[in-house]
Amino acid sequence: MNRMKFDKNNMSLRAVDKEARGFTYFQVPDADKVNPDSSVTAILCLSGLPKDLVASVLAHEATHAWIKLHPKYDMRNPIPPQVEEGCAQLIALLFLNDGLDPAPPLKNNDGTGPSDEKLRQYFRFSIETDDNDIYGTGYRKAAQAYSKVGVLTLMTHVVMYQNFPTV
Repeated sequence: MNRMKFDKNNMSLRAVDKEARGFTYFQVPDADKVNPDSSVTAILCLSGLPKDLVASVLAHEATHAWIKLHPKYDMRNPIPPQVEEGCAQLIALLFLNDGLDPAPPLKNNDGTGPSDEKLRQYFRFSIETDDNDIYGTGYRKAAQAYSKVGVLTLMTHVVMYQNFPTV
């Protein structure tokens, strides 16, 4: 699996490992070329959550926005919840794995409770082991497709065909 990190300069996830460098995996749609039939007015997240959970929630929700803003998205033919939520969970997990700076391993900021690394590990575990048909099974199907075709091909296929690619 390729390691990725968000590049603020060009608004995309970029490969961290040298064998995959130079490839854009997940481009944020250009505001001038977005789908005129769909819009996103806000992405909301609860306050008071651990920062890594907030990051993964925002990555998940940004995936929904990316889908809705994609020029090929047809709101008259919606993507099944298992497919869309599975992809959103995959992006959240990828962000937890490689989109954040390394967590301090020993303790959190105030020295009480679990370390940031333990929290991040738990958030990843929660995504990977979720037994919910929409989120958990959807994630596992998305992860299987991602491991074969990569994130850009996966996401483009999902937007165009409303299902996971056959791998």
